[in-house]
Amino acid sequence: MARTVTHRLEKSVLVVGFLALTAGVFVAHESPARVYELSIYRATPLLFWVGAGVALLAGIGVAVSAPDWYRSLGLVLGGTVTLSIASLPVIRGYHFYGPGDALTHLGWAKDIVAGRMEPYELLYPGTHTVGVVISEITGLPLRRSLLLMVSAFVLVYLLFVPLTVRAIVDDDRAVTFAALAGFLLLPINAISVFVMPHPTSQAILFLPLVIYLLAKYITTTDGRRLPLLGSSAGTLLALASVAIVFVHPQQAANAILLFSGVVVVQFIYRLFRDGHAISRHRALYGQTMFLAAVFLLWTPFHERSGGAVTALITSLLDDPAAAADTTKAAASLSQLGGSIRLLFLKLFLVGVIFSVIAGIFMLGGLLDRVRGTNTSAFTKYIAIGMIPLTLLFGAFFAASLGQFHFRVLGFMMVPVTIFGGVAVARSVDGLESRLPNGGPVSVFAGGVFVIFLVFSLLTVFHSPYMYQPSGQVSESSMTGYETAFENRGDVSFTGLRSSGERYSDAILGYERSKGADWRGEPIYGSDMNATEDNFTAGRLTTVLEEPRYLPVTDAARQRELTVYKGLRFPKRGFRTLDSNPRVSRVQSGGGFDLYYIEPRSSE
Repeated sequence: MARTVTHRLEKSVLVVGFLALTAGVFVAHESPARVYELSIYRATPLLFWVGAGVALLAGIGVAVSAPDWYRSLGLVLGGTVTLSIASLPVIRGYHFYGPGDALTHLGWAKDIVAGRMEPYELLYPGTHTVGVVISEITGLPLRRSLLLMVSAFVLVYLLFVPLTVRAIVDDDRAVTFAALAGFLLLPINAISVFVMPHPTSQAILFLPLVIYLLAKYITTTDGRRLPLLGSSAGTLLALASVAIVFVHPQQAANAILLFSGVVVVQFIYRLFRDGHAISRHRALYGQTMFLAAVFLLWTPFHERSGGAVTALITSLLDDPAAAADTTKAAASLSQLGGSIRLLFLKLFLVGVIFSVIAGIFMLGGLLDRVRGTNTSAFTKYIAIGMIPLTLLFGAFFAASLGQFHFRVLGFMMVPVTIFGGVAVARSVDGLESRLPNGGPVSVFAGGVFVIFLVFSLLTVFHSPYMYQPSGQVSESSMTGYETAFENRGDVSFTGLRSSGERYSDAILGYERSKGADWRGEPIYGSDMNATEDNFTAGRLTTVLEEPRYLPVTDAARQRELTVYKGLRFPKRGFRTLDSNPRVSRVQSGGGFDLYYIEPRSSE
């Protein structure tokens, strides 16, 4: 009778959770973004967050306390909440999301559709091709298809983190906590790994599928032998290896290092401990050589290959300004009322905690203190594979190449998530065995995950919380730039922080945009000395030698005035643009203004 009542409670909680999430998503979808939103978190209706919160509590509560398929439904509910949050730009009807690299990737995808570029001409055509296929199948605009592509990769990540643990550890609790760890989206650090069209980010989110197939290949024998690849699991692993190279070769190179850890451990155990369980695992030599061969056959023949290595060597040998850049960033944060330490805590506190947990667990595996044949073996494989990745991270960090070492960190957080989840499950097991009647350890652990989720999901998207504006690209910005490009004549553009080349890539296509002769220097980062107190229309008419167009979007105004508090471009400077006789507003509407600046030197 008590069991029946318990199941009724579980069913009721799950029903309430799914209904709450459905209602929240519906409300968010019916409240589309009509103007630029500085924070997607604040702009999304409160009812969505209430529904998502109720659903998340329901899903995690059932997952950590219920048996059998109720637990699975709880995990499905929690995963759907995470996917919904990561997909808010799609749900809220954003025109596009990603104001930097993502706009260039949109331009490349447009070039592929228009026939100006073949997919194989790109170093990383995987995400663009997926976006094009989605667009062709659904009839959606390419910009929307690329956002759906991002959601698809998030779904792959959420699915295969727990499935990987299932392939390694025969333990429902380990699978449960690995799934909860997956909800944290730890690889997304919002510095170099994003939830936007960005191939290196999608490659990292694709990694759990690769590791899952690696685990199945090593541990499963299906009786069918295939040349080189060894089995049907080997065939799928080889296809996934090709896929990750096409999605982003830099992350494929990291995968080669991870594979090499497996190879080293297997080689040592076959040489010195032939009777050990590891020596009975299928060797990964052929698969590692296959991935390396695909990488070497594909990467060197593309224009953009080798950029990370070149940048690393250059920075280590020739760039004394890197440390100065960090000092400058710290000073700017201090002026905004923040600090590097506070930003670090916001972005990485949960990741650091999980790294410590996973690191201790993998160290236990190296010392043969982890139970389970496959579990112990895979902790050794991954621990050894993480050594070269850690060294690579350290090299990029020493060179102050934030873009690259945070990419390596994002990659490393995938195995940290997987083994951190297993470690938490083992810790819960250990504590329950020491408490009378097991105690409410699982429920407490679930509550800790809820707290972690709040901190982690707050940094999935850029927002003022992390001293950044939203990455939303509004329709008015796109149409404003498009009109400006069409009617510019012979006048070049300047800009506050960029001259609009990313918008040019997205609107014209990269091939047409890269040859444009209209790009001038932006105001910030140039030698104009026209920022802070010097940001006035009068100063601009003095320092510019030729006429220039200055686009000012609503996003730029909010970024400079609200997020950066007028640090580089104060409010009074924007006012002078409308009062100086040598500056004319030639285009306006929908949050996009275009100013024509006539320099004094033209008199």
